[in-house]
Amino acid sequence: MTEIKEEEKQFKLKLLPKIGIFLVILICLLISYMFYVEPKLLTTKEYPIINEKIPDSFNGFKIVQFADLHFGRSTNENEVKKVVAAINENKPDIVVFTGDLFDAYINLSNENVDFLKEALKQTEAKIGKYAIRGDSDYLNIKLFEEIMTEAGFTLLENQNVPIFYEGTTPIYISGISSVSKKDAEYEKALQKEMEGSFYQILLTHEPIVWSNVQSSTDFVLAGHSLGGLINIPFIGGIVQKENTGDYIKGFYKGKNSTLYVSNGNHTYPCRYNCINSTWYLFLLCSILFMDIGKSVRCQDFSNPTFSYANQESSC
Repeated sequence: MTEIKEEEKQFKLKLLPKIGIFLVILICLLISYMFYVEPKLLTTKEYPIINEKIPDSFNGFKIVQFADLHFGRSTNENEVKKVVAAINENKPDIVVFTGDLFDAYINLSNENVDFLKEALKQTEAKIGKYAIRGDSDYLNIKLFEEIMTEAGFTLLENQNVPIFYEGTTPIYISGISSVSKKDAEYEKALQKEMEGSFYQILLTHEPIVWSNVQSSTDFVLAGHSLGGLINIPFIGGIVQKENTGDYIKGFYKGKNSTLYVSNGNHTYPCRYNCINSTWYLFLLCSILFMDIGKSVRCQDFSNPTFSYANQESSC
């Protein structure tokens, strides 16, 4: 009996170094993934945005959002080119940028500025391209406006514009200035030039804005949070930026309004469970809201064999 216990003790003593080595390897692999793999991963998701207020003429209308490039600090020229190529591959009707083109800690050279103008000019949209400022873009407002306007983007700063698509009934898209800079004017940003109950999309940099506009918007697109960067299961993102509130990433559904918070397009050197939202495609339909990670057509929802559970495409 004593010999058996001794053998068990010796076995456990021999096993401990192996367990230690395994744990060290596991930790090294996890760190390598966080620093060298996930920051470079890109995902494409399509979400049907279904609402009875969307005119039938907008069935299949495509919106692509990108956000938080932070060019120069975490995103280089090749990565910007990938974003642009991916946007164009989706053939959107409109493209929206929800702020933070560059970073408060980076001084762009003339070559950087020329590159951004030319690269962003290459983004293609059938109807139009729209942008708002993020808090970091206040570093140089004139430069931000120069780059985006020369790239063909319409700046929406506390403005609301109608969009028509194959019909006479519009949807509205508005942009609101950064709340961190105290420039947001909600009433002005959501004022419509036409009377009626029109579908309203709002572009904002900080997600916390949604708390103030749920009763007056149908769909809000935001960024800023960076998706929490490192998301620990059952805990959530460990990076909690100011003016994000409880809205870190993904979809949030209110009674009459929906918020989507992008993970951003930046390639910060460390990420976990927070893959780049390099481009998100929102497909407008005219029934009710669903969150799907698969390329679909609006008419698929009338097909009883269509399954929309946990479907996602990536590249």
